[in-house]
Amino acid sequence: MNGVGLWAIALIVLAAAGVVWGIVALIQRQRYIRSLRDRGWTFVGSPSFDAIARLENPPFGLGFRRSPDDQITGRTSAGRPFQVIEYKAEQWSGWVGMVTLSRRLPELWMAAGETRPRYGVEASVVPAPGHLGPGWQIGATDPAFAAEALTAQVGAQLNAMTAGLPGLNANIDGDQLVVLDPPRKDPELLAPWLEQLAGVAAAFDAAPLDRWILPELGPRMSFYHHPDWHWIDVDDSVLQYTPVTSSGHAHRTSELVRGRDGDGPPFVAFRHHWKTTRTETTTDSEGRTQTRTVEDSHSEEILGFQLPIRMPWLQVARNGRGISFESAAFNERFAVSAQDQKFAYDVMHPRQLEYLMANPPAPFRIQEDWVWFSPGEHSHQAIAHCSAFVRGFLARIPRFVWRNLGLPDAPYPQLDSTSAR
Repeated sequence: MNGVGLWAIALIVLAAAGVVWGIVALIQRQRYIRSLRDRGWTFVGSPSFDAIARLENPPFGLGFRRSPDDQITGRTSAGRPFQVIEYKAEQWSGWVGMVTLSRRLPELWMAAGETRPRYGVEASVVPAPGHLGPGWQIGATDPAFAAEALTAQVGAQLNAMTAGLPGLNANIDGDQLVVLDPPRKDPELLAPWLEQLAGVAAAFDAAPLDRWILPELGPRMSFYHHPDWHWIDVDDSVLQYTPVTSSGHAHRTSELVRGRDGDGPPFVAFRHHWKTTRTETTTDSEGRTQTRTVEDSHSEEILGFQLPIRMPWLQVARNGRGISFESAAFNERFAVSAQDQKFAYDVMHPRQLEYLMANPPAPFRIQEDWVWFSPGEHSHQAIAHCSAFVRGFLARIPRFVWRNLGLPDAPYPQLDSTSAR
């Protein structure tokens, strides 16, 4: 038999093996689902986004592409609701288990052993109480809450849970006690694990924490540490007033977010998509010419912060030639252009230059009553970074500049003495 025949046989064997493996996997999955339902639990292969909409702490609450998958729900022996779900996001994928608490409580992180902190977590490390024992890492946005929440009863339940399954990585996310990597493959292991997790939840419920209760959230896509961000996704009306590329056709938006951070300016951020057509001519070996129309797809990131009043045009770029300031280091790193040079010097005073050097921003420009950034990417992190920067930048604009523009006072609380002139 020649080599071609051997390859054909090998391919047939591999294809048959793939079919057999697929059938075995399907049978095993059906048995697994049946074992879950035999316990009175519910299995959903394609849950809706509502399954995780109210969760906002990592791995939830980050990024724009979030996908819940296989979901197991039910109640523990004491009637406490639970959920075990597969979750995929831009920076994380895996399984998460959770039980419901009686109250919505502040962020609290509890990790045992060599467990690494979760991606994206922004919490202060606080000392673990003595009754927890060694090897615990505790994080909280409010250390006072951590001190009150981690009672001796909670500590006993947490330690009991890590006895059989070390490496616990848990947190409080609103009214859910959430743990990564539940033993979901075997219902015989998952059931007692959920009972233990419910025991931890019961201990938190028993603690006197009513003064820490948080308000309820609506079922919307939430963003970690950004409660006033709102997911819109598509709103093509913004193309009428944002500086998008106007050439081409089939203009549309996606992944649009609106919001603000604290008393900072409101923003709009989205991806802009459009298409262009071009004519492509080719000549074959016999000299015959063929012409065809080719359609190309394009996209760009748009991020802008709305100002309370129109301002003269000013641009801050990386490198290049610009207005010369008294800081040689700043002039080497940034290029400032402006419609009104006096306005540029008023805004870019020495403290402002120091702020940009310490917090280098993405290139941006002030255009009428907007600040438009060129962040280079459309992401949760890029929006948050630019939002924090622009708030500090605007707060350092001197009060007399705002008054000259027509406002009675500076619209943002001043951050240093120079800004208060």
